[in-house]
Amino acid sequence: MKLASYIAGGKECYGVVSGDGVITMRGHASLRDALAAGALEGMRTAAAIAKPDFKLTDIRFLPVIPNPHKILCAGVNYKSHAAEVGRELPKQPSMFIRFHRHPGRAYGSDDPAQAVRQFRFRRRADHGDRQGRAAHSDR
Repeated sequence: MKLASYIAGGKECYGVVSGDGVITMRGHASLRDALAAGALEGMRTAAAIAKPDFKLTDIRFLPVIPNPHKILCAGVNYKSHAAEVGRELPKQPSMFIRFHRHPGRAYGSDDPAQAVRQFRFRRRADHGDRQGRAAHSDR
């Protein structure tokens, strides 16, 4: 079962992908809330007897789980990625966590890439003469 969060008809929705469409689920404010409430089996049952109410071409995908509290990530887990960064594929992927501190900074697959502006800062010599980098999103 493929789950999705999306905008259809100007509203944020969540549902089950079925063929070239999506079956909108109801009863919770978001997919995250539905999963937290243990509604997965109910969604599976409802999707088995329903037909898609929107075509995939008529919706705009959001992040599957909007505003996640944390994201578990696997690093260097594809051969092509390992080759790109000049490393051998590890026996086990490196795992790391990203905690979501900035609501609204997760993007869906249809969202344009977000420009990131980098800038340098430099401390004065009397404060240790250090340089660093910081990234700032325009959003």
